[in-house]
Amino acid sequence: MTSKNTLLIMALLCIFLLKAQNTLTVDNSVGANAQYSDLQSAISAASNGDIIYVHASEINYGDIDIDKPLTLIGFSHSDADKKSMINEIDLLNNASNVTITGFNITNDINALNPTTAITNLIIENNYIEGTFWSNNNNAGVTNMIIRGNILYRIASNSVTYSNYTNTTISNNVITDNIYIYYHESVTIKNNIFIDASAPINVNNATGNLDVQNCIFIESSSTTLNINSTGVNFENCLTYNLGSGNYSNLSGSNNLNNQNPNFVSATGSTFNAETDDYHLQAGSPAIGSGASGVDMGLYDGSNAFNNFGYTNGIPTVKITDITDRVSPGANLSVTITTNTN
Repeated sequence: MTSKNTLLIMALLCIFLLKAQNTLTVDNSVGANAQYSDLQSAISAASNGDIIYVHASEINYGDIDIDKPLTLIGFSHSDADKKSMINEIDLLNNASNVTITGFNITNDINALNPTTAITNLIIENNYIEGTFWSNNNNAGVTNMIIRGNILYRIASNSVTYSNYTNTTISNNVITDNIYIYYHESVTIKNNIFIDASAPINVNNATGNLDVQNCIFIESSSTTLNINSTGVNFENCLTYNLGSGNYSNLSGSNNLNNQNPNFVSATGSTFNAETDDYHLQAGSPAIGSGASGVDMGLYDGSNAFNNFGYTNGIPTVKITDITDRVSPGANLSVTITTNTN
């Protein structure tokens, strides 16, 4: 009797788990046969905790609103052949426990006037071409991870600052200034800032914003000064790939105007196909970060890859195929795989 009861409980638990987390597929490509062709329709139909796989497509999935706990997984943000593109993401009330990964977001991500704080938000492996922000007059976002992305800007400026608390911003390539108000609970580490971008402490009267293990690079003929009031740099490196340089950073254990010896980089733009921010042997950034980790993106966390493939999701790519095959002959195909 006990055995039967145990089996019944296990069966009911399995049914509950299956109902609690469904997997939905979306593809807006012509002729596709996914469950949904419209991403917003899939979001509206999804239940709390569901996973939505968004296939790569040449067609942008447009603007979406999220108002429930979901995981959205795209294929890649920069794969030359396969990208999952969304124009704008608006996070509404109840958009807590949301993960967004693997997308080229061609406009903004907004925490759009939530009346209660959005919590437990993960934004990773995305290319965010617009601004990532939350108005300073709404409930904001708390307990957030921004990791492994290509970021344009966080907050629009010092007036419409980022209303984020208990947030970690790590292992990103950042291409414009990021504006931080609640510096006491925001961690900025192991990012690469390019094109003269820098962190800004909007609320500097209340204390310092600490920035660790970051690398700042540019390619110009001018002297750049990215120091600002209330920003303390620790174990960071600066280097101008052009004929100019950087003013010495304010803080401690920094490497000023030292070549990080990337495999390849331009300094002013990011190109997924050609830029490689891994450190070559002999780089002064190796082991020079706080606690002995490397400066820059690759601190051992495996959080960043150039194309935005989601960690844990295998990718398969055909790299070579016979263009002509005679009747009865073999087709030659070369396939590469990556477990990310």
